[in-house]
Amino acid sequence: MSDILPAVIIPAHNEELSIATLLRALMPGVQKKGYTITVACNGCSDRTAEIVRYHFPEVCCIELEQASKVAALNAAENADLGYPRVYIDADVVISSSAVEALIEACRNTDRPAVVAPRAVPKTEGCEWLVRTYYQAWQKTIFFQLHGFGSGVYALNRAAREKFDRFPNLISDDGFVRQILNYDNIHVVESAKSLVKSPRDFAGLIRIKTRSKLGSLEIKNSETKIGDGPEFSQRFLQRPPLMERLVYGGVNLFALINAHRLMGKRGRSHWLRDETSRHSA
Repeated sequence: MSDILPAVIIPAHNEELSIATLLRALMPGVQKKGYTITVACNGCSDRTAEIVRYHFPEVCCIELEQASKVAALNAAENADLGYPRVYIDADVVISSSAVEALIEACRNTDRPAVVAPRAVPKTEGCEWLVRTYYQAWQKTIFFQLHGFGSGVYALNRAAREKFDRFPNLISDDGFVRQILNYDNIHVVESAKSLVKSPRDFAGLIRIKTRSKLGSLEIKNSETKIGDGPEFSQRFLQRPPLMERLVYGGVNLFALINAHRLMGKRGRSHWLRDETSRHSA
């Protein structure tokens, strides 16, 4: 069956508080045989795998001792999975109908395509600085045109065959978008991905530092990935002054922090926000 049905791949590291919420939202698509789901638990020290196996027996669950998202993606793809393939971070929530819309968009072209949903940042209960940052972020070209921030992307067969295995880089989605050319990115407005924002400034800095580390890695990679597009403008909608100041300040601080951490690859894995990881 897996060589016919599209495949959903979810790498998960210590996501016992969120994995069930995501899988419950996705199960209708599995039950009507719209796609398969593989959860690749990597380096988990909690009950993530137990929850998947006990409560969602229709889902394929694999476990790796190594805590590595890239290793999890590659391990999942060692199985005979179908196309298109949808890659979902374990801490977001997306419905089965949204995933089906991404799959349909992938099937609508024979050209290599990267398809993403529209991200919906959940900032309720977050500090003012975090809310202000995301207000500005949603006005950027990266958010509006390139589908960044959703924690989800889909590749049709032509796109997935453009590379062999996921390279050992922090930013798998950044790698995919760059190697496949930004002109081939499509955002499906009808498909929404709910993303829990960091609740405090420290959590925001952690995830933005990781993002900057990922970009620096791609730029400095020995593997020819490409230079990416040059944008004449960052914002499609001009934010108010306070939003611009917060957005610029957060990114500058994160970039300085990322440069400081370059070469300490072992620490980058732990640059994730824990304040947003709670059950829905």
